[in-house]
Amino acid sequence: MPPRILFSSLSAKLALYREVARDAQHVCSDAKVVACDSDPNCAASREVDHFISLPKISELTDEKLIEICKLHQISHVLPTRDGELLFWAQRKELLAQHNIQVWVSNEECIELCNDKLSFYQSWKSCSIPAIPTYETLPDNQASRWAVKPRLGSGGKMIKLDLDYQEACNIAASYTGAFIFQPFVTGREFSAEVWISKEGRCYGPLLRWRNKVVEGESHQSTVFRNPDWEDRVRDVFLHRPGFFGHCLAQVLVEEDGTLNLVEINPRLGGASPLALRAGLTSISWHLLEEEKNLEVIPKYPHFRDGLVLEKKEGVVSFRMI
Repeated sequence: MPPRILFSSLSAKLALYREVARDAQHVCSDAKVVACDSDPNCAASREVDHFISLPKISELTDEKLIEICKLHQISHVLPTRDGELLFWAQRKELLAQHNIQVWVSNEECIELCNDKLSFYQSWKSCSIPAIPTYETLPDNQASRWAVKPRLGSGGKMIKLDLDYQEACNIAASYTGAFIFQPFVTGREFSAEVWISKEGRCYGPLLRWRNKVVEGESHQSTVFRNPDWEDRVRDVFLHRPGFFGHCLAQVLVEEDGTLNLVEINPRLGGASPLALRAGLTSISWHLLEEEKNLEVIPKYPHFRDGLVLEKKEGVVSFRMI
């Protein structure tokens, strides 16, 4: 039976859906990608080939989940949103009993990436060290600071480039847990990889985040840097448990110092560029299950100079 991939939390991710479908059909022309969302009227629901409405995960029982997957003959699940990764990771074994494979990292990795303090403690000694992170503000009046929620992404709650007193005042206004980080400036890139079931890291594909809107790359360019690529591999192999398509955000200071900002154990907003440029993670998942890993190059050739641009919700590609 051809693969039927459940693409979760569709929202407005039309470009990502199309690239996932394109990649899956490269391996199996009859493969289908079924998008789902708790909002039946989400932005891309009428633009995709196959769409179903799914209850919110807080309201979705295991029994109902299995029933829906069987009804739509789902063979694989591709989670795409931070807030649902743990939900799917906790149900990998249950779904596997029904011959449904979930492409997501393990629970420990997801929880570490969701907690900025634990993330720093785990990756502070890596080849690209995580930005120093504190529960209490160090007594350093000369530094500039960032104040962020400790858990989750919380982009709207992040406050940057604060002096000591401003950081204290912002923290005092927070109701939940928060952390302090030195405010670091520089140029940012994303590094995307695919990690096999056995923990082998393929990639990375590096892309500059040229234009960022509300945390998402609206212009991004693929580039090569062999030294940085080696160091990024070490980042993902630093701890076991990552699986599938993952990405890291790295900030490059003016003097060339690299800082690990975060790891997202999922596809990102500009991942259509990675898929189009040669990090064909969906087809690699399917090849792995067919025990054809030997056809996947350990160091894939990526389309250096390929650019993704997003304007008025429409994604396009071009070469420079």
